Amino acid sequence: MAISTGGVIPEGADSVIPVEDVVEDANGVEIREAAVPGASVRARGGDIRAGAVVVPAGVRLGPAQVGALAAAGLAEVRCARRPRAAVLATGTELVRPGEVLGPGQVYEANGLILAAQLAAAGAEVERWPAVADDEALHRAAIEHGLELDLLVTSGGVSVGAHDLGRRVESERGVEEICWGVAVKPGGPVSFGVRGSTLVFGLPGNPVSSLVGLELFVRPAVLALQGLTDPRPPFERGRLTRAVRRGGRDELVRARALSEDGGIALEPIEGQDSHMIAQAAAANALVLVTRGDGIVAEGESVPFLRLS
Repeated sequence: MAISTGGVIPEGADSVIPVEDVVEDANGVEIREAAVPGASVRARGGDIRAGAVVVPAGVRLGPAQVGALAAAGLAEVRCARRPRAAVLATGTELVRPGEVLGPGQVYEANGLILAAQLAAAGAEVERWPAVADDEALHRAAIEHGLELDLLVTSGGVSVGAHDLGRRVESERGVEEICWGVAVKPGGPVSFGVRGSTLVFGLPGNPVSSLVGLELFVRPAVLALQGLTDPRPPFERGRLTRAVRRGGRDELVRARALSEDGGIALEPIEGQDSHMIAQAAAANALVLVTRGDGIVAEGESVPFLRLS
């Protein structure tokens, strides 16, 4: 009996011969090889059985997961909503890209960097114009940001006269949990809470902001979405040249290149925290732990991929 792909097996049959393995003529068919019971038959429940978990809680829904849910007949599932995040870059010296730079001014890049990273982590992002070093402007912007799930600021988190962020946040009821991390780049990182809002203060140097978000903010965004393990997913690769250790754990920008049996990690030139143009050539952060001496060429080291 002829049967279409995906059709129900006729009663009494236990195998299917693919049509390309059959020779047909006017009066019959010739089967080239003997049929094996169960051949080309997909049993009911062979993919998943009734009562089994299709997609466990805490898993991000991608194409395969959405397809599995649909194939199991599930029209709706309960999901975490995307956290709402505000990005606030601070500094009187900041100018929007495309405008003419004056003396002592720099183009504002951090807001764009952080907004892109937060969106890639699943957040709904509000990015505002840069705020000058003025207490009233800081208060208004920070108060608005505290209405969302996350407030991420850039600049103003150190101890200079114009570093207003932490003081204004404290005035607005933010409880500071920690300030300062033993990481390079990005030492003056702050974290606080007000109610259910998480507040992260990242340094003004663009590479410091980028690294700080990957290490500290992205895990928080993933955790708010219910991800089972939101920690940075470090892998291991082989260092292509020696790197000196220092007094802090350092995230060295590098190019991750596929090689036979693994990943080669090639540190880029220009590791200063303001060199975002140099960092554009990197697709990985290599973790060089604090200490004396060097990490030798060819040594296996942990690294974090940059999306």
